[in-house]
Amino acid sequence: MFLKKTTLALLSMTTLSCIAMARAETPGTTSVQLEMVPRYTLTWPASLGAVDIFASLTPDASAMRPVQHHVTAQTAQVTAPFAGTHRVYFFIKPVSGKGGEWIANRVLPLEGVANFRDMGGYETADHHHVRWGEFYRSAAPSGLTPADYAFVDTLGIKSVTDLRTQAEQQKQPTHWLGASPAFFPSDKPTLPADMTDRSKLATLDEPQAKALMESFYTKMPALYAPELKGIFARLLAHQTPTLTHCTAGKDRTGFASALILYALGVPEETILHDYAMSGDLLRAHLTPSFRAAMADHQNGGAMAASPSMRAMLNSDPDYLKAAFASIRQHYGSIDAYMAQEIGVGPQEVATLRRLYLD
Repeated sequence: MFLKKTTLALLSMTTLSCIAMARAETPGTTSVQLEMVPRYTLTWPASLGAVDIFASLTPDASAMRPVQHHVTAQTAQVTAPFAGTHRVYFFIKPVSGKGGEWIANRVLPLEGVANFRDMGGYETADHHHVRWGEFYRSAAPSGLTPADYAFVDTLGIKSVTDLRTQAEQQKQPTHWLGASPAFFPSDKPTLPADMTDRSKLATLDEPQAKALMESFYTKMPALYAPELKGIFARLLAHQTPTLTHCTAGKDRTGFASALILYALGVPEETILHDYAMSGDLLRAHLTPSFRAAMADHQNGGAMAASPSMRAMLNSDPDYLKAAFASIRQHYGSIDAYMAQEIGVGPQEVATLRRLYLD
């Protein structure tokens, strides 16, 4: 995670998904782990000196509560100061008067859905930070358990963009419990033919499957421009917190999430690292709904046991790079693509950054 040059960490109990995410990150950067526990371990670099620690149910200074004062070590054990099931945000404020920073778990502790995470906290090229609790991404939420919904309901999600095809939506429908957000499903009936011939996919070796994935990514900028235009229109209307998902939360969701971070000014290297988390998180947390999708002979089937599966489940940065290269080839720049195809020009970018950066 790339939160700041002065790296902060919010740590809790290690799980398989946490280990997977740590592998996807670079050494020395912030590590945020998965499991929801009433006790947290916070760490920060010695360069910050003594700090005060605050907690809040929202990343909002007006709502934060002091939990520890004048901590001189570089780590602290903090018991969550709020009763009930909530996501807790912490604010680390140097006593010296230097600017503080919000931190939170990036991967959310959900049992029935893999790869559900927050895109907040990333540092932009001009040293702002993407606000926590605004942009969530995940695999298909059809597997959310009642306990998951009790937690997700506290996030206040207002809109859900489903990038799955109609065929995928019918096979794994989402029956939302609790406060229902507005839903915006894709109207595409199926994926391109070369991505849906499962018997052929099962015969591919890993390099062939990787080439196929890169080819699909080169098509996504044009293929998903209508859905992306809708996502950004909702962001500009401040219809957040928002959740974007597809089946695995990796490819279509990964591309859409990359463009959101790009529009907010997050460096491309950081975007690629965020994208790369998905493969490890999926392998570490194969939920019942995802297993069911892969076992369906019309939505995985023989491919699930084929050599191509590794490439298909990977979130190889080369895939996202292929999409970016295609955009630059056809439009000259990502900025030009976003202005021409998604309706996000300089004025819209300024609005997004005003709304969603600290």
